[in-house]
Amino acid sequence: MSMSPAQLVLKVYDYAILGCKLKDSRKVSKALIELISALKFEHGEISLGMFKLYQYCMDIVKKNQFDEVMEILSELRKTWLVVVKENQSPKKNMAKAL
Repeated sequence: MSMSPAQLVLKVYDYAILGCKLKDSRKVSKALIELISALKFEHGEISLGMFKLYQYCMDIVKKNQFDEVMEILSELRKTWLVVVKENQSPKKNMAKAL
């Protein structure tokens, strides 16, 4: 069973959050680079806003401020999880099939 792109993003958030807990700037930076590369800039302001937020996280990771980054990424992960669950709901899948 393979993961959807949305589920993969959740895994990247998990990796970044784990990196924050371990205070491993390399792990966190690697995850943030992956999140940035997954952005679709044709979606305009949302992608640009996410890019700026990820860049901010990169900047403060360099200053070893892992708690703040973990808080930001944890909130983003919670929001992303809601989106993933909504897109997996049976009603939504039934509507797509029609």
